[in-house]
Amino acid sequence: MGTLTVHLVATYRQLKMYIWFVLMIIVLGRTAELIVTTLTDSRGVSRLSETNMLILLLPLMAIALPLSYFKRIVHLGASRKQYFQGLHAVFAVWAAAVALINSLWIMLQIHVFHNYASAVDLVDAFHWNDFGFAGSFLYQTAFYLMSMALLSTLVSGFSNPVGWLLSALILTAIPVGTAIPSLRILIASFFKILLLNDSLLLGVGFNLLLYLLFAAGGWLFTRVRVH
Repeated sequence: MGTLTVHLVATYRQLKMYIWFVLMIIVLGRTAELIVTTLTDSRGVSRLSETNMLILLLPLMAIALPLSYFKRIVHLGASRKQYFQGLHAVFAVWAAAVALINSLWIMLQIHVFHNYASAVDLVDAFHWNDFGFAGSFLYQTAFYLMSMALLSTLVSGFSNPVGWLLSALILTAIPVGTAIPSLRILIASFFKILLLNDSLLLGVGFNLLLYLLFAAGGWLFTRVRVH
């Protein structure tokens, strides 16, 4: 627990400017929205749920930390294994925190604020709330963690030829695949299994399986990183 606390504090110091920037954007955006809806007749306009915007922090961390935190902590004497384990522990904490906040917020919108009809919430859009509070939390956590592992793996391999090739393949796979009708069906099925799975066990399990795959790739890149 003490080691995790050290990693959380250190990574927060690395990212605090970005974290507060995102929070300020959310507050300013909602303030502007409040002013507009108060002065005009546009109260029924749909908007993205407030806590969904916190998800922006997760890809930001997954990109920024492998670039900045690796160099700092390794130069302080930590091993690559300690860096990697600490990085993914931080990912898990933030993924779980954002998932918990989103799961709580949608309940508040429905049962307390009664303003859910005017909000677009990803938890509802992907039907994660169909699994209840605990199921929604688990599905979100697994998906966020998998996504962060993917991004951090691509960033960790930025100086490796294999990493460049992997990034190029992933960036071209979706546009090329969606342009080919036969592949478009496979891509749609993949994302349905990933995001809209009718089974909580299969949905969470598939995301965690991909997380382990991406984490393994990230570790292979991290083992040979020099900067």
